[in-house]
Amino acid sequence: MTGLERRQLSPHVHVCEQHRPGLGFSNSGLVAAGGGLVVDTLYDLALTRHMATLYAEVHPEPPRRVVNTHHNGDHCWGNSVFEAAEIIAHEGCARRFADVSPAALEAIRTMVDPPDHLVDLHHELAPFDFSDVELVPPTHVIASDTTLDLDGVQVELLHVGPAHTEGDLVVHLPDEGVALLGDVLFHRCTPIGWEGSTNNWIAALRRVEALDVEHIVPGHGPVCDLDGVASARRYFEDVQRFAGECWREGVTVLECCERLDLGPYAEWDEPWRLAANVHRVYRECAGAAWDDPVDAAAVMRDVSALKRGWQDRG
Repeated sequence: MTGLERRQLSPHVHVCEQHRPGLGFSNSGLVAAGGGLVVDTLYDLALTRHMATLYAEVHPEPPRRVVNTHHNGDHCWGNSVFEAAEIIAHEGCARRFADVSPAALEAIRTMVDPPDHLVDLHHELAPFDFSDVELVPPTHVIASDTTLDLDGVQVELLHVGPAHTEGDLVVHLPDEGVALLGDVLFHRCTPIGWEGSTNNWIAALRRVEALDVEHIVPGHGPVCDLDGVASARRYFEDVQRFAGECWREGVTVLECCERLDLGPYAEWDEPWRLAANVHRVYRECAGAAWDDPVDAAAVMRDVSALKRGWQDRG
């Protein structure tokens, strides 16, 4: 838990950052006004309780509201820690809230001899404990952009999905100069998405770029400014353009990844997630809709193969 650190970004906004790369180490925010509002809980209860303790140092009253930016477990599986809070999310998040069960991931985490296609996930889940996680779904579901007034502090909930997921919300505090993006932004780490589309993700990032903000809180990675948002957008634009050309040539996903010069993006954490983003572009080139089912096992096999190939070559 030493990787979790709280700091203040503006008069009413604090953030808890997890200074550790890899699956599940996400960020959270606190708006210390109007009874308190937490933006995203963490992957398991121990982490979320630690986060709540850090927030209590600056806002002793239990927060009245929690916003889940989307349905992935590392942003909402700690909801039960805030027992009395109203849980706010977009209807796309609510619809997919139970798509993955904590019990299923706990089974993978505790496997003695995981099959080859689950080995990487097994190791990535090792730091967490899902045995006591119970899903607490949203109690206040929104369908479009919504503004909350927390005793004069304006909190805009902007629906920008389907980008990373269907229900993606950006939490914008215009008077604080802060926006919390959930997994619409991975900063200095390679993004990965499931339902959604590359074009929509680019559009979501462009919408954020139009905001007048000083501080951007990504779902993963360190707090940044709008340059970090622009960098992520350019990554998607570059991958989309190159992968589209490869698809038209009939090149496999892995061969496309080997051909693509990542340039500065090679320094990001988890660069082999490129395979997942190329898979997405290939599906889109073939005419798939944003909500068509994704063969996650096939995608992650290529991600793992790319990872091993690059690591073997040093």
